[in-house]
Amino acid sequence: MADSEQKDTSFAILMVDDDEEDFILVKEALESKQLRVDLYWAEDGDEAMNFLFQRGGYSDVPTPNLILLDLNMPGKNGFEVLRDLKAHEGLRKIPVVILTSSRDQRDVSRGYNIGASSIMLKPLSFDEMANAMQSLCEYWFALVQLPKSPAGSARKTVKKAPISPDSSNFEPIQ
Repeated sequence: MADSEQKDTSFAILMVDDDEEDFILVKEALESKQLRVDLYWAEDGDEAMNFLFQRGGYSDVPTPNLILLDLNMPGKNGFEVLRDLKAHEGLRKIPVVILTSSRDQRDVSRGYNIGASSIMLKPLSFDEMANAMQSLCEYWFALVQLPKSPAGSARKTVKKAPISPDSSNFEPIQ
């Protein structure tokens, strides 16, 4: 892909969280900062694994460049998703940011031991979330060098996209 083409592409983020309100908050926070990312949503760990392994109705989804992962979900929890993801050679290089409300240091230690790239407390206000998402995207998509993936390689700048009322850069997966 030519460098000019790469600059016009967006990054794919998979958010794995059973709370739709948290997903909407992250989506709106990204939109408010006009960050060009495609945000996908899996409501639980099992759906996340189907998305990541492109099973069932997810055969055409991209491999995400980043995963935002909640810990406490029904069924397969965040630790189990992280363990399974890091055990798979084709997916283990995807950065995983645990986005949690847990302040339990045992969760922090366990998350890092299993392979989390970072652990972030869920911000309490919209402004805090918007600033956190901007910092997160700038860090993962502009500052660090990520391995190339089918979803695209990292570029040097985080592009901002105009948000129009009749279109969205976000495609939540049902």
